Amino acid sequence: MTPTETLIDRLSENGATENGHPVRQFVAPLLAVIVLCALGVALVLEGAFAPVAEFGIMPLTVKWGFSIALVVMSATTLWLLGQPGRKTRSAMVTLAIPFVLVGLLLVLDLLVARSTFPGATWRTCLAAMAIMSPLGFAGAVVATRWLAPTNLRRAGLAAGIFGGSVAMTAYSPYCPELGMLYMAVFYCLPILAMAGLGWLLGPRLLRW
Repeated sequence: MTPTETLIDRLSENGATENGHPVRQFVAPLLAVIVLCALGVALVLEGAFAPVAEFGIMPLTVKWGFSIALVVMSATTLWLLGQPGRKTRSAMVTLAIPFVLVGLLLVLDLLVARSTFPGATWRTCLAAMAIMSPLGFAGAVVATRWLAPTNLRRAGLAAGIFGGSVAMTAYSPYCPELGMLYMAVFYCLPILAMAGLGWLLGPRLLRW
């Protein structure tokens, strides 16, 4: 076994540092930014869950189903990417599934729905995504740096998806807008933009 292979084996067991608790050090920054975003939007905006009283639980269920799934999937992908030697291609492919589902639902929605677009609150939505997505991304970067990622572009992309999905999860209870076109434009596109930024910045921010 070469010295490089020995190093990779040790890092896969211990993460980027040999001391401490990698799981705790990984999870803590992720939870911190989730709580920070939720508290921040609660302090700035009013009417949490008011859209549920007006439109029912289904719109929020769709939004949260998408965003929470991405939060969990991107965090899991980051953990796998932080373990040298682990195969991560299937995890990266899995990250695309929620976006594919939104695309399919968007086609159906455009065929049968007559929703108003872009709605009255799209500026607030974009502002919330623009402010909170980088916070979530920063937390994911801090968390991942406790590990030992070797594919830094993939890790940056997953961190970007985590940041965007955290922002969507925090803002969704305040969002009164309906329709898959709104969700695709004002949620999915900002998340994908954050993922692209993470892809570009990953090699610089996650180098160890």
